[in-house]
Amino acid sequence: MPRHAGPFGTRLGFTRLAAIVAVTATMTITSGCGLLNGSSSNSGGGSTDKVEKGKVTIGILATADDAPVVLADKKGFFKEEGLNVEIKKFQTGPQALPALTSGELDFSLVNYVSYFQAVAQKTLDAKIVTDAYQGTGDSLVLMAKPDSGIKEPKDLAGKKVSVHAPGNINELLLRALLQDNSIDPNSVSFVGVKFPDIPAALASNQISAGVEVEPYITQAEQSTGAQPVFKIVTGSTDNIALSGYIATSKFNQDNPKTVAAFQRAMVKAQKAAADKSQLADVLPDLTGVDKQAVPLLNLGVFPTSLDATRLERVVTLMKTYGNLKTPIDVKSLIVATPNS
Repeated sequence: MPRHAGPFGTRLGFTRLAAIVAVTATMTITSGCGLLNGSSSNSGGGSTDKVEKGKVTIGILATADDAPVVLADKKGFFKEEGLNVEIKKFQTGPQALPALTSGELDFSLVNYVSYFQAVAQKTLDAKIVTDAYQGTGDSLVLMAKPDSGIKEPKDLAGKKVSVHAPGNINELLLRALLQDNSIDPNSVSFVGVKFPDIPAALASNQISAGVEVEPYITQAEQSTGAQPVFKIVTGSTDNIALSGYIATSKFNQDNPKTVAAFQRAMVKAQKAAADKSQLADVLPDLTGVDKQAVPLLNLGVFPTSLDATRLERVVTLMKTYGNLKTPIDVKSLIVATPNS
């Protein structure tokens, strides 16, 4: 992503974080308003006896990474914690960053490569409050048409390959894989094609291959006959952290009870997301996948805690392959998850 994005870190000749660009929110979902203990609705976002800010806005993508947020809303986990949420959908994580820094969003999903780059470049002052998604070998793959001639990494030389958005974790992982196989990553042309659009881009020969996440892997197989040709997350990068939810340092400082409430709701949702029958209730509306196809999806891992060691793997990859030159103290960027 999600996925994915992710989550789902350079051997990277690529550098830039997708610039803080104008936000393009494509969808808004609003949950119910009831609060705990009979408290009245807090539609104005003021404080309650439980949280500092009763109404919060969350930025997400249309990927499996974000299914737990929609699940938390649907199952009432946010309301149980005194939160009335508004969910805004963006095409890419970096597009949501201006909305986060301006205060339009309180929490937002972001892939970890983009996040660490922005922190290092001092264009973002935010902390990680919830881990979202970890990639596995089957949940993040390279897709191509059966007649593409692409069977192994060396076959990508001279080809156009999509990575969802330039400079994100998908590009990093693919560059790392190419270099592992003694292939110059710069011999490949990386282009931005959103996950839902990859099947059509393959069919029209706009790209030769694309890094894809579920549910779009399964959708591509069913709709165009595209096939996974090899894994992107493998070996030393297996179960790599792909994405997480962040909030600005100021929001964390001013609203610690609100952040803790969000974290508790997300822990419940991440646990629930391990059950595909529950995901089947939210993934169709979120991603367009058929409900009957959800059991067939090869999904990654939905962590229920923040682990600095796990996130350090992303930073190490970025440093090793030249994408991150400024030291990053991962532990200082994590808001500890409450025990209950």
